[in-house]
Amino acid sequence: MPRASIPVTRLSDAGHADPEETVGDPANGHSLPNTGKTVLRVRNDDEAAHTLTLVTPITVGGKNVEDTEVTIPAGATLSFGSLSTALYGSSTPIDVDSAQLKLTAFEP
Repeated sequence: MPRASIPVTRLSDAGHADPEETVGDPANGHSLPNTGKTVLRVRNDDEAAHTLTLVTPITVGGKNVEDTEVTIPAGATLSFGSLSTALYGSSTPIDVDSAQLKLTAFEP
């Protein structure tokens, strides 16, 4: 099954209510439309820590660039931004280890 795209909410000076969160899909993963200014917010809705992986789909000199793995502590929310399109691409692959990770994305 293909990766599920995470919807991106455009922010404005009119304000915007938080969008519905995308439930993490550990089996199929996600893709994030990424302009380099996109912000990804990840909420851990569990009493245990879980891992989010920003997959780097590029190679340098024929070698894979290491993925970025981040542990999201129990009950914590972390935000990620300035995701370089040269490193992560314009459709950033994202893997999660649990459906307890809830994802939202914003674009300024």
